[in-house]
Formats: sequence, structure tokens, C-alpha cells
Amino acid sequence: MKNRNDVQGSPSKRPSLWKRFFFIGIPLVMALLAGGIFLERYLGEQKLQEYRSHSGSRYADIQRQDLRLFAIPLAWSVRKELMRNNFDQIDEYFSELIKRKEFVIIMLVDPFGTIKVSSDRKLLGSSFSRLYPGMSLGTIEPLSFALPEGKSIFIVPVMGLNEKIGTIVFVYNYRELPTS
Repeated sequence: MKNRNDVQGSPSKRPSLWKRFFFIGIPLVMALLAGGIFLERYLGEQKLQEYRSHSGSRYADIQRQDLRLFAIPLAWSVRKELMRNNFDQIDEYFSELIKRKEFVIIMLVDPFGTIKVSSDRKLLGSSFSRLYPGMSLGTIEPLSFALPEGKSIFIVPVMGLNEKIGTIVFVYNYRELPTS
């Protein structure tokens, strides 16, 4: 009599341990390696983006500090000419500065809030508070306020012997950090 095993034919062969390792293990290891490479690359890009963001804001901070240092001698120069009522020389100073693309506008405002000298001629004689509502010129220290689009407005008092004789106001567009 035939055995049940004889009817089915020869017993099926199971792949050897090495063949199963090559068919399952190698693709699994390759997938894990590829996933690790992609994950490492993604995390590296995230860290690079964070570094660029931080360095860009730090670069703007450095420019802001440099401008505060620059503002003091500018105020001294304007003070000298303002005490002589030499508005033409102040206008010449402002015209030279506005040639640099970072300066958007430069103004000299008298103690009453009227714009006396400006790189934009249309603003002469107008009220500063009308252009920048809520901005106070009453400071005796240089101040800066952030504006949208990477700009800041600087308010620099021009002090006479006993009182404030004017205020320099300029809007500066920060340079972006060069990428290479």
C-alpha cells in the first residue's frame, strides 16, 4: 500500500538558512542603511537651516551695533553744522549716505517735529509724527526699532550744549548674510 507521503511526491525542500538570510536579511539591511542615510541627511539639512537662521539674525545684530557706533559721529557732524545753521552741508552729508543702497531715507527733524532736511525732498517741511505715528523723538540716547522686511529705523538725538537741537532719523535695510 502506498503511503500518504508517497502520493504527494517527494518531500518539499525548505531553503537553507543561508538562502533565507540572503533573501530576507540582505534587503532588510539595505533598507535600514538607506533609511539611516536619508534620516541623517534630513537631520543635517534641518540643522543647517537652523544655523543659517541663527547666523542671519546674528549678522543683523552686528550691523545694528555698527550703525549705533556710526550714528554718534554722524550726530556730532550734524551738530556742528546745525549750530551754524548750515543746512546745505547737512544735506550734502545725507546725499552721500543715501548713495549707499542700504540707506532707505535719512531725515533731520527739528525739536518741534518738522522735517528740516531729508533725502526725500517731498518730505521737507512735513510733520514727522504724520509719517511715523507713535514714534517718539523725545529720546536722548540713540534708539533703533525693527521694521518689516529686514529694515530698522534709527532715531539719533543731536544734542546742543544744554538741550536737544534736532534728531536724525534714518531707515536702514540690513544686508543679508552672503551664502556660498
